[in-house]
Amino acid sequence: MNDHLRTLTARRQSWFGLKLPVKTALAQPMLHPLLRTIAPRIKGLKIGRLPAPIELTEIRGRAGGADFILVEPFRCEIAKEFYWGKGRRTEPEDAFALDLMVALSADADVFIDIGAYTGVFTMAVLAANEDVRAHVFEIIPAVVAGVEKNVDRNGFNRRVTIHPTGVGSPDTWMNVPIGDGGSALPSFYSSDMQFDSDAEVRFTSLNALLPEVLGETSGETSDADGQSQPGEGLPGAPGRGEAPHVTVKIDVEGGENDVFAHGQEFLAAIHPDILCEVLEDRAKPRELMGHLGEYGYHYYLIGEDRLYAQTTIRPDARLRDWLFTLRSPDEMRAAGYPVD
Repeated sequence: MNDHLRTLTARRQSWFGLKLPVKTALAQPMLHPLLRTIAPRIKGLKIGRLPAPIELTEIRGRAGGADFILVEPFRCEIAKEFYWGKGRRTEPEDAFALDLMVALSADADVFIDIGAYTGVFTMAVLAANEDVRAHVFEIIPAVVAGVEKNVDRNGFNRRVTIHPTGVGSPDTWMNVPIGDGGSALPSFYSSDMQFDSDAEVRFTSLNALLPEVLGETSGETSDADGQSQPGEGLPGAPGRGEAPHVTVKIDVEGGENDVFAHGQEFLAAIHPDILCEVLEDRAKPRELMGHLGEYGYHYYLIGEDRLYAQTTIRPDARLRDWLFTLRSPDEMRAAGYPVD
């Protein structure tokens, strides 16, 4: 087996073994204050990639008018962004995508987080909407443990179901690494990678989740009392009567077509709003549009502070996230969303 961790790509990503000791040194109390002073002044430096203090146990984030906690920012790539961004993600398009998902989920019954990493979208959505339930899918055991810590720290245990499984082609299996990921919890592993490990995770389909989602929302209506908080500067999603309101976030490193190919019944029954990462070097946009087009989805590229309506999906080199929704540009504008 060609173990990904032994490939040249993986070795480069770890700086040939130097990344962890360098990161650890910069996170120490003696050096980190200097890093904290100098780094923001370096033009072009993506400070969100720099380490957080090694002694920092948690960081507070904010989205949708509500606060949430992310633990272990030294180990979590997303939590350290909130450290450097003073409670917000450091890249504006990432911060806007999080606010957008919170706004779309303001009256949601169920939120589904596929490729959750340590669950920042779940924490933000549940913090802003006290009635929504979440299903979280993550395949790497060490990262699943990170999700569990965040769920517990935020007190969301009764509202979150954590699935240590993948979503895609059902009843397939994948060997996954069982280590801690080196310098940080890994955020880029995908189902097409191979690992020399005895640990296996099973994949299920989005269709298989449909009975559970319908069961959770049967007899319920969308919350219309105005108590849930929308994203910062963004409107709340409009009510949908008695139909279950479901929102979905997908970040599976190029595996989104497998998710949708085995989620056609789910899409037909629920028509969820979907925030999906589409990577320029991995996406198959024609196939992706084939999975979505039958149901009347509109495509929006998510920018730094607005949505860009598109007639086709063309992966962008810098902007990775897309919104797929049944609402037209005029309907989105009427609801208060910034659309070009």
